Amino acid sequence: MGSSQVKHLLTEDVLEDYTSLTYLNKGEIYHLLKKFHSIDPEKVNNNFSHRFTKHEIVNKFEVLKNNPFQDRIFRVFSSQNDGCFSFEDLLDLCSAMSSECPCDVKAAWAFRIYDIDEDNQITAKDISHILDRLTWDPHNRNHCFDNQSKLKIANIILEEIKLDHSGGIGFSEFQFIISRIPEFMSSFYFRL
Repeated sequence: MGSSQVKHLLTEDVLEDYTSLTYLNKGEIYHLLKKFHSIDPEKVNNNFSHRFTKHEIVNKFEVLKNNPFQDRIFRVFSSQNDGCFSFEDLLDLCSAMSSECPCDVKAAWAFRIYDIDEDNQITAKDISHILDRLTWDPHNRNHCFDNQSKLKIANIILEEIKLDHSGGIGFSEFQFIISRIPEFMSSFYFRL
């Protein structure tokens, strides 16, 4: 399917709005629209705001398939909090993961993803869950951290980086820390 078959779905004004509201260029937006449309062209043609399930999106966007934070990504970027994505939800995600997205914007999205319990701070509990996601091997459960080890790692991290002694890392602390990690920009990124 050529991009001419999906270009009719976006007026020039809407395309301009998307380019000004995201960190994506017109070519990237059309590329995403083409992939989104190909999930089910009839549904998108009938309702441009159609929301596809996580399963449908992941099947079309391979980059999400093995992401250990897949559920959190869908929770955070789903505008209706239903675990489904509209085209605009997909644009928000891809904009945040774009190489053109500024560090402070990426940090805001990353904070929401890593704040597993959504209490507006990253606590030892969140860090333990993050460690599970990063180290868990579904084929070998012996290669994961025990609870005591996770808590020890979490407490060391919190002691090293907490600035306001609240017991967790707030957004401003997170943003400050992330700004000091050069690898963050290249690790909180995926290619379209």
